[in-house]
Parts: sequence; structure tokens; C-alpha cells
Amino acid sequence: MNRVASIVAILLLVAVSLSPVFAEGTLLLPGPTPASASELASASVSTSEPATTAQSKEWTLAVFLNGDNNLDPFAAEDMDEMAKIGSSDWLNMVVLIDRENGPASYNLIEKGKITKLKDAGELDMGNFKTMTGFAKWVVANYPAKHYILDIWNHGSGWKAADKKVFRGISYDDQSGNHITTAQLGTALQEIKATFGHNIDILNFDACLMQMAEVAFVCKDNVDYIVGSEETEPGKGTPYDDVFRNLTPGVTAETFAKAWVKAFVASYQGGSQGKEDCTQSAIKGSAMGKVYDSMNGFAKAIMAGKFETQFSAALQKVQKFAMPENVDLIHLVTLVKASVSETGVQTACKKLLAAVKAALVSNAATGYSMKNAKGLAIYFPADYKLESGYSALASNKVTMWDKLIQDLKAKKTAATIIRAVEAGDLGILRKFVSEASSKTPGLVKFVMQELNFRLHSEGGLPASLVAEAGALVAELSN
Repeated sequence: MNRVASIVAILLLVAVSLSPVFAEGTLLLPGPTPASASELASASVSTSEPATTAQSKEWTLAVFLNGDNNLDPFAAEDMDEMAKIGSSDWLNMVVLIDRENGPASYNLIEKGKITKLKDAGELDMGNFKTMTGFAKWVVANYPAKHYILDIWNHGSGWKAADKKVFRGISYDDQSGNHITTAQLGTALQEIKATFGHNIDILNFDACLMQMAEVAFVCKDNVDYIVGSEETEPGKGTPYDDVFRNLTPGVTAETFAKAWVKAFVASYQGGSQGKEDCTQSAIKGSAMGKVYDSMNGFAKAIMAGKFETQFSAALQKVQKFAMPENVDLIHLVTLVKASVSETGVQTACKKLLAAVKAALVSNAATGYSMKNAKGLAIYFPADYKLESGYSALASNKVTMWDKLIQDLKAKKTAATIIRAVEAGDLGILRKFVSEASSKTPGLVKFVMQELNFRLHSEGGLPASLVAEAGALVAELSN
């Protein structure tokens, strides 16, 4: 079950078990089973501020845990997992948690206990400034040479909301806010400045976040991005399994690889059960070549008439919970296999090489995810761009949105021309009647293709040419 689907089961479990206590001066000692809870010894502690002269350690895990939504039961469970590892003389584990219908608080995770450091009141976890403020608190109180920023919450695909498309994370049910893609980029830039260097590892413990469009706003501020192409199972990251692999001298890349392996193994009959899932790690500094290669690929496809092959590829490509999210490597591989033109072949090879070089690790479990290769991208099968997609930062430097628009124009024109050749002007008349709602580029391309077919290629009855020509003329008015 993914995070949303499994919420009902978790709520039933919570209803019949001891509810975790999370109050000032006590420990939060939750657990999905009595055995798990018994591993943590309950004890009373006083709420306290961290030392003002904090000593720098090797690593700090900073978890921005937004449980102010229907994922709240999983928040307690994940903190339980963290406490099985806990802070040490070289590792800080700290969490800012905002629970559903409850105040937020800063917490120190130690082995066997979770200490509330202070209450923070009701916070808007959907405001990126709350996250940047958390980063400043972390550096002031729990500094380290290396930082792992973990954003825990719902993630979304490119989905329609009020007819606008957004890629978001950290949905706060109290405020109704979430952190947009653009805001995420701003936040990461500010956090990088706060840390004094790139964020060593950014983990999205959320659904559908490992996408090219999201990686674009991360790449200049993060060394390694760990996340999922697909919706994550409800239990999310198995923190104890993952952090057993972190040692004082391990490199960020080595740990990112171990993270991916441990995550997927936990859902292959391991600690989290058995569910289909994906997880990958991307090297931020390698993503620039990916976007350059995406442009080369777009130009090669736009230079010819390959819509039929592309459409066939989109029918076969690996899709995720949002069907317009497709696996980039699988898509390009399918196009490469169906288009023999030299320019397209070269562009496909360069793009595949660039993406594979950026992916330091990828793993997936389950037949439904067999072609999940590590990086998703937006590509609706009907070529209908959602409003707002072209405004994303990634589309300011790539032609990906233009590629989708180009394929839509070519498919539309080809469909109309086939109908006209068959003597049917119905589709053309409908297009003309709806032209005011079409983009100028689409109308211009259809006019161009129809005029060429009617007046240059020949072979059509004169009466049909005249009637179709009159309709085309209406498009120029």
C-alpha cells in the first residue's frame, strides 16, 4: 500500500493500541508493534535547549517532518526507527515535527529515546521559510561537516489543481499550503548558504519526487538527491535499516548508494514487508549534461516527423501513479529502438549516457516497476500541456515543453489531413470552430501542413480542395 492507501489500516491499528505520547517533558516512544516499542526504554526527561556552544560532528541528519496531515501515524513510526540508531559522538539526529492537530516541536533523537527540546507552537510546514529557519537552528545547535536534509511528507506529481500544474512537497493540512518547485529551489539555495556548502544528501521521503523537473532546482545546491519515481509505500524510509550504513568516514556517494539498496531491500520481504517501490540517487553536479542532452534530443525529434513512433513509445513506457510521469531512460530507449534516423540515434545515445552518468544508484522491486530506471519526467500521452508547466525553471533552459507542443501539432495536423484525404471535413471544421482556444503556434502549423497538402502534393478532387481551402482561410482571419 502507498502512503495514502494504507492510512486506513494504520488508523485502525492505532485505535486498538497504545497511542504514542508526545508531550513536554516526556519521550515519544511509538512503535508499530509491542516488540518494537519494548526496544525503547521509557523514561521521563526535562524539556531543554541544546548547548549554546555546540561541538561540530561529522554528520547531522536534519528531518523536516511534516506530519500535519493524514500521514501522522507514520511520523511516529519513523521516529521510532530513528531512535534505534540515534545520535552518537559523530552523528546528530534532529527532527522538527509538526503533528496533525498538535503543536510542532524540536527533537533530539538518541539511541533508545526521543527528547523534546522545545515546543514551536503551530507552524506552517507548507511555508518554505519554516524549512530554512529549521536549517539555521540546526547549524546553530547541531553543526557538522556533512548534512543530510530529509523532507518528510506527501509529494505530488505534475497534477492539476485549479487548472494549474505544480510539483509540490510538504503539504500542511492546517494552513492549506505546500512548498512548490520554485520555492523548493529558493529554500535549498538559502540552506546551502546556511550550511556553508552544498547539502551533502537531500532525501525526499515523499512520493513521486525523483523527476528531472524537480532535480533541476536541486542540482546546484545538493550533492546527491535520493528519492522515488513512484509513490512511496506508507512506511516510507526504513530509517534504522538505512542508517546502519552510515559511518564517520563514509562518503556521501557511498552512503547514498547504500540508502537506495537498503530502502528497496526493506520492501522485498525485509523490515517493511513486501511492496512494489522505487528508489534512486542522483548526482546533482552531473545533471547539467542531462539537460543539455535533453535539448539535443528535443531538437532531433522536432526536426522530423516521428510522432507515430513517439506515440507508440508512450503507450509502452514505464508510467507511475501520475500517468504523465514516465521513466526517462525507458522512454528514450523505446524511441531509439523505433526511429532509425541518424540524428535521433545520436541524440538518444547522448541522453541515455548523460542520465546513466548522473544516476549513482537505482533499485526497484515488483513487476509493475520493472522498467523504472531512476529518473522520471513529465510527458502526457495526449501531448496536452498542463497550464504552468512551461513556466518551470527547467523549461527556461530546455526545450522539453516545446517538444511536447511540437508532437501535439504534428499529431493534430496528421489527423486532420488523413480525414481530408478520405473526403471527411468534419475534423477540420471542428478545429476551425475551436481555433480561438488553440495556441497560435498550433494553428499556424496546421495551416502550413494543410496548405502544403492541398496545393503542393495534389491528387485530391478540386471541389474538396476548394472547400478545405476555404476552411483553412478562416484560420487566418
